[in-house]
Amino acid sequence: LFAPAVVDLEQGGATLDEPAAAQGADVPTTMPGVLRARAVTTSHGIIGHLRIFTFNVDDPVAFRDEFVRLAGLLPQGGLVVDVRDNGGGHIYASECTLQTLTPRRIVPEPVQFIGTPLNTLICRRHAGNPTGQIDLGPWSESLEQTVETGSVFSAAHPITPVDVANDIGQTYQGPAVLITDARCYSATDIFAAGWADHQIGPILGVDDNTGAGGANVWTHGLLTALMALPTPEPASPYRELPQGANMRVSIRRTLRVGARSGTPVEDLGIQPHHRHLMTRDDLLADNVDLLERAAELLAGMPVHRVGVTATRDASGALTAVIEGTGVDRADVILDGRPRASVDLGATPETVTVPSVAAGQHLRVEGYAAGQLVAAQTLTT
Repeated sequence: LFAPAVVDLEQGGATLDEPAAAQGADVPTTMPGVLRARAVTTSHGIIGHLRIFTFNVDDPVAFRDEFVRLAGLLPQGGLVVDVRDNGGGHIYASECTLQTLTPRRIVPEPVQFIGTPLNTLICRRHAGNPTGQIDLGPWSESLEQTVETGSVFSAAHPITPVDVANDIGQTYQGPAVLITDARCYSATDIFAAGWADHQIGPILGVDDNTGAGGANVWTHGLLTALMALPTPEPASPYRELPQGANMRVSIRRTLRVGARSGTPVEDLGIQPHHRHLMTRDDLLADNVDLLERAAELLAGMPVHRVGVTATRDASGALTAVIEGTGVDRADVILDGRPRASVDLGATPETVTVPSVAAGQHLRVEGYAAGQLVAAQTLTT
């Protein structure tokens, strides 16, 4: 009704033959109802605007990869990631995307159950994933202990595996700003928390807070299934709802990491670093003042980039040519093992690493005044 062009694209009309963002036009995408990317001209220069309408996708890896592709086609001098009105969705999609914007290793936000006999029973039945439904083993032991300790909540463990949240690393090296509002919930609350906790960039809010619904939600249908497998639980309170109805409840609350480690996301939300009051022109002229404010923030941020081109000869020796902007040192890491460190200046530096096998991961980290500020990862 409101976006018929998006519906047409979702039904197969999307084409991906446009090489880069054209002024005033969206970059074609395979996920037009999920992502929107375009270049925007401001008084501070041309920036990229990447809107995430939802994280509610079936394939979080495909979502992350499309985000990476779109960001790569946008201007590299500054990116605005806009999650306003995003009610959440797949937590993997949310947290796996963060790594593409920072050289820092992502620590997924952990979650915890409230300590009740019913939650304890559910986790006990599904510890170790015996039914193929969901592995609740990490929370089971601490829930069993709440009877003795009197703790209100279980121990906190992440939903997104750490290796999944860090499997490709940084792909966009320009400065980035996140835009939020009070209608950001669930996986979007988690995304905003991860953005802040890993210091990816400033958060510009059109409201004083996100929706503060930072929790993992389960449906009544899932709860019913968990109590029915591997064998029906006679004491289960869950019954089929009339007329095929369903409902969702917040089952695990999310906690912050980093400097605010242990702080709940639920009820508190994520407060922005800067506030923008929406204007008449924002409403009638496609967020012109909001994006101008975001561009102003981007213009005040330092630019840090590290680039590497690598070739491998017949003997297995790998030659890497490294150059950087706003970095004074580069460390070369092969499959997690440090292999070289060089000081960077105005001219590129060449590093040779012997005995490199095909398929190994070469990561080059750029530092400025001792701080990790940029990274690039290649597969040999």
